[in-house]
Amino acid sequence: MTFNYLEDFKRKNGYEIEGVWYPRVTAICDIIHKPGLLRYYAQQPNFAAAQESLNKAADWGNLTHSTIEALLSGEEIEIDPLIKPSIRAFDQWRSFHKIKPFGFEKKVISNKYFYVGTVDALVEIDGKVGILDLKTSSGIWDEYSLQTVAYFQALNEKDKIKAESRWILRIDQYQECLICGAKKREKEGKERINGGGKNFFSHSHQWGPIKGEYEFKEFDNHKQDLKAFLAAKKLWEWVNRNNLSKIDNYLGNKKQNILF
Repeated sequence: MTFNYLEDFKRKNGYEIEGVWYPRVTAICDIIHKPGLLRYYAQQPNFAAAQESLNKAADWGNLTHSTIEALLSGEEIEIDPLIKPSIRAFDQWRSFHKIKPFGFEKKVISNKYFYVGTVDALVEIDGKVGILDLKTSSGIWDEYSLQTVAYFQALNEKDKIKAESRWILRIDQYQECLICGAKKREKEGKERINGGGKNFFSHSHQWGPIKGEYEFKEFDNHKQDLKAFLAAKKLWEWVNRNNLSKIDNYLGNKKQNILF
């Protein structure tokens, strides 16, 4: 069977919905420079090893996501021992807020700017309705603001429940060296150690118990972030212009006349 590069591009970067192809928000945001990811690849023995580690981390993240969504939905579930510290951190965050969920994994489409995305959770937190994006990364990165504002725009174009805000809830777990403060994470299937003071190389690490942590951040400046996302989208379209020009049912080619 002959490999079809255009169909592979369409599958990896978007969805066809009711006869129209839309690029995914996450694919568009991949155009943004990520120095942390480049450093991560540089630390791995080879590209295949890096991909394997990222896939295992993604499995860990998916398990954490599905567990948190079930708990927010009010389900009684057994917590996998692998992520118990993270879920304890989530429970701690939840104890400080009044939360009402409206839906999970909601696909949203912008017919104004021609893209599609999937919202982790549409919730009300402390009386304010908004988009909650769950992350299991080791930090909250700048591009998250562009990803969430894209969802925010698409949701508010036509959804009955309008979002007022958008948040990132980052959940993670690690062990900390009792001597130098280095942090060890094992969600990639192997040890990864970061940080640590000046004595990092002068001792054998003494690891404390696994601890969960959370970080909660609300984004504002919706208009400014949307401009930045649309600029990233335009750059993504320019980089992929050869493939996009061949997709007859991508309305971004014609209605906005931004490529050709």
